[in-house]
Amino acid sequence: MRKSFDLLRQFEKIEKTHWWWNGRRKLIQLLLPDGNNLKILDIGCGTGETLSFLKSIRPQSKLYGVDPDPIAIGFSKTRNCGIIKKSYAEKLPFKNDYFDVVMFLDVLEHVKNQNKALHEAKRVLRPGGFTIITAPALKLIWSDHDVKQGHYRRYTRSEIRSLTKRVGMKLKFISYFNFLLSLPIIIVRLLSQLQPFRFMVSYNNRVNYDVAKNNPINSFLTKIFLFEIARIKTFNYPIGISIVAVLQKESNV
Repeated sequence: MRKSFDLLRQFEKIEKTHWWWNGRRKLIQLLLPDGNNLKILDIGCGTGETLSFLKSIRPQSKLYGVDPDPIAIGFSKTRNCGIIKKSYAEKLPFKNDYFDVVMFLDVLEHVKNQNKALHEAKRVLRPGGFTIITAPALKLIWSDHDVKQGHYRRYTRSEIRSLTKRVGMKLKFISYFNFLLSLPIIIVRLLSQLQPFRFMVSYNNRVNYDVAKNNPINSFLTKIFLFEIARIKTFNYPIGISIVAVLQKESNV
């Protein structure tokens, strides 16, 4: 429990400024469907920062978040950005055909039964609704970082396509991202397999998070990442540290 609190507290301190979260917020903004009155569910809402962002850009939308961690629920509820419930992704406490958008933002890799989680997302989506997924990619860099973060897997395009077919949804968009910064991240992850560099994959190491406190470096990384994200719909990145997909529940299903 202490580890969970420490990690979430770390996230809460840096999410508003860290280059990674800056880029992911822009990505979500680009991929959200049009409409000011959407019903949006953030599965694995963590500290609630994403819900806070969604409230700022879609103030008329009805926002919900679920998380299995009571500490995360506590953080999220302090933001007063929506309805927050304690729940697992595999069994959502919502009625059928309710949401316009369901999001798994770096969450699906933490779910052991990913098929069941996506079937649940499909169940609570209205016909024509969308599931947005971001997740780690590039299996080459699987390391203790993934293990300590509680990941079951990293994804490829083909695996996301297969997963989409298994749950009976339509793949509307897919791309790798975090392409331009992939080389230094790959080097760090590969080095971390050597004993002197193991500290770099600790769940709370400074290499990951303290960059947000260094304004020049964080600003530089943010500009690179935002430059890349702004072009994601027109340029098919060949690789990336992460992958993003948009799935649609077809109207006749």
